[in-house]
Amino acid sequence: MKIRYKIGDACFDAANAASGQRLSRWDIEAAFQRVAEYRQRLQAEGNIDGMADRLRSFAGREAERTRVAAALRRRNAALHILVGDRLYTAIDSLIASGLSPDKALLALFEGTQRGVEGGRNSVAALNGAYEARYLGGLLADLQANRPHLVHGLADPLMDGDIMRELAELKKGGKPGITGNEDARYAARLFAAYDEMSRADLNRLGAAIGRHEGWLGSPTHDDVKMLAAGEKAWIAAILPRLDLARTFPDAGSAGEIDDALAGIYDTIVTGAPGKAATSGKGGRINPADLARSLGTSRVLHFRDAMSAQAYRNEFGSGSTVSSMMSHLRGAARMAANMEVLGPHPEVMLASLVDRLKRRIKDDPTLSGAKKSRQMKGLTTDAGALRVAVDVATDLVNRPAHATAAKIGNDIRALQAMVRFGGAGILSITDSVTAGVASQFRGSGFFKGFFSQLNGLRRGRPKGELAEISFLAGEGFDGIVAHVIASSAAVNGPIGRVAQLQEKVFRWAGASWWDDVKRATAGRVIAAEMGMRAKVGYADLPANYRHVLGLHGITAPMWDAIRQAEFRVVDGNSYITPDRIRSLPDEAVAGLARTADDARRNLELAVLRFFADETSYGIVEVDARTRRTMTQGTRPGTFAGEALRFIGQFKGFPMAFTQRVGGRAIFGHRKGAGLLERTPHIGTLLAGMTISGYVSTVFDDLRKGYWPPRDPADLKTWEAAFIKGGAAGIYADFLFGKASHFGGPLETAAGPALVSIADLGVLLLKARDAGLSSRERIQAADWLDYATRNTPLVNLAYVRPALDFLFLSSMREAMSPGYLRKTQRERLRDYGQKSFEPKPLRPFG
Repeated sequence: MKIRYKIGDACFDAANAASGQRLSRWDIEAAFQRVAEYRQRLQAEGNIDGMADRLRSFAGREAERTRVAAALRRRNAALHILVGDRLYTAIDSLIASGLSPDKALLALFEGTQRGVEGGRNSVAALNGAYEARYLGGLLADLQANRPHLVHGLADPLMDGDIMRELAELKKGGKPGITGNEDARYAARLFAAYDEMSRADLNRLGAAIGRHEGWLGSPTHDDVKMLAAGEKAWIAAILPRLDLARTFPDAGSAGEIDDALAGIYDTIVTGAPGKAATSGKGGRINPADLARSLGTSRVLHFRDAMSAQAYRNEFGSGSTVSSMMSHLRGAARMAANMEVLGPHPEVMLASLVDRLKRRIKDDPTLSGAKKSRQMKGLTTDAGALRVAVDVATDLVNRPAHATAAKIGNDIRALQAMVRFGGAGILSITDSVTAGVASQFRGSGFFKGFFSQLNGLRRGRPKGELAEISFLAGEGFDGIVAHVIASSAAVNGPIGRVAQLQEKVFRWAGASWWDDVKRATAGRVIAAEMGMRAKVGYADLPANYRHVLGLHGITAPMWDAIRQAEFRVVDGNSYITPDRIRSLPDEAVAGLARTADDARRNLELAVLRFFADETSYGIVEVDARTRRTMTQGTRPGTFAGEALRFIGQFKGFPMAFTQRVGGRAIFGHRKGAGLLERTPHIGTLLAGMTISGYVSTVFDDLRKGYWPPRDPADLKTWEAAFIKGGAAGIYADFLFGKASHFGGPLETAAGPALVSIADLGVLLLKARDAGLSSRERIQAADWLDYATRNTPLVNLAYVRPALDFLFLSSMREAMSPGYLRKTQRERLRDYGQKSFEPKPLRPFG
């Protein structure tokens, strides 16, 4: 706020004395200015009856608001100092362990693969912990008390009842108004986890009011908002809001417009404000991030009809999907503020300045070394800037809505085509789970067979499902189904993304991924439960090392051991709900208060589960996103080009830096060659064998037998590549087809390759028209169509289509095609087709 209202010294002294000497001149003058603006608004509206009483009442509220705001600033200033001291210590430790200053700062956001104490503590890992705390906890409660609701949340009738029940959760409300006990329970549960996230954010520096009678967080469609523009969006939402509840202390219509403009900026950019305060040289308010985010979460609509009208125009999804998105957003912001304080931008700038001064004043460094170390220390551009944008999700916000949607739809079509037959062929994850278990000191085969056993049992049920959810795993497919099935077809998710979610579900990929991650999470929770039977000093050295990577100390381990374990099928599981139930004496000395100690311990365990699961079941992480996007946004030329080129390369890149990086650099200090070498050898051998098994299943799916000759070197060369052991660079080394294509596709991306293939076919058609010697190969067009049509390549659809239609079409278009294909298969792999001869509808 720009202060235009100035007061004299006598007036200031009187007001300051009334406040207990706790307010600055800026605070007092801002309060006087808001009272003056309120009076001007009443006069402009002609609402002057009882003006003196109204002004006194408003001034009283404004005085209280000013005192609260001042208290919040003092609290957040203290938080800023405490967090800064903690971060200075952590960064000094990382640098002392061998990381460069810029790598130490990057580790705050995405962790490091170096085996250093606290190296896995990061915004990214904590984001996973908070998601598990909110979404995992919510689904675990549903599983325990209303298991049928876990897969019934996408029902639009249920969603409507939940919205009506949420509206009654207020003073004087009528819970149970729908007569639907399931909806009433779900509404109370959503409200409880919303309150948990609100309390967490307020603890970290926000000032978010209670959400009584809240109709759910609106899922703002930033693409629609960008297309309309700020002024049109404000004009549309303003009459639909309950202004008294949304902006109870607004002094003027202009102040409401300014607040809505700030909310608009927060939604469409992913971060509040148009520039960091420190960068503008203005007044620094440490609570800027938390307060702006909080404001965007307390938009109260007049009624359910107004909320629905806004959703139709500027939103998407349903009440349930919007609540899930709200909790995910709260998790992301809580992670950022937990690590970097209530104003991360200011904190990061402070850390950079401190490191620069230290480098500059270090007499032991030469000028060249100082220059090298200074090079990466900038927050305006480079890796640190991109890391911030990834952490806040700004990197996924479209800069041009239409271009971003077109590019996203094309990539979604490619994903549907390429992954239609994936499903259970991704068995290499069992190998990485075994390698992660080996790294923790439990042995490769124990982790490998535990993972296989979990996959054999399928999606967990009962208490095992509850434990999986509590560990933060196994619900991504469920959440994706809820969000996609209720999304507006003209929104950013749209028809194509809806179809993508269905194709992945029909292909078994969503189910398979949930089962893999749920199993991995339970294995890690059971491993911790088994280890917790002994003290910290008696743990295997490797397990102590991994605990240290995640910042779990000996006192914290002693507290974890005192939790009441869950015991299922003979396995003891550590779960966060039991940590929340620890008595005060069990966590004494771990934090300032027992509540803080329990919460910190719970988050540490959830952080451990989330990060270790992602070593066993590899996924694209923060570092991979930073590397692949380079900070570019969707809808820009560079952003779309990088996303097209990078499609399907996320996994091999994440695998290389996570699994490969840990195998090479992540071992405990003092680990010798005999410990490091078997780890890498197990990884390469396991991935190669899994590649062979995957090839066998793939051939069976296509109708070929017997398995490829294991005595042939070419078989293992293909398995080495298919299993992922060779990494993405094997495409160039061997020039063979990888799991998702050959060298050209690796370099250009599948969408560009599909366009190039179409160009080749068109050139052939042109040549056929110019010369009678050239012939159009109709089978080529059929193959192109089947390769690029969603649903056709589903594992259980393609064999039927080949038998009923496609093989006969190829034969009719290119006589001898089937015989030629089978001869080549017999020559190259010694395989024959065991499928019945296709029907011949064309004679």
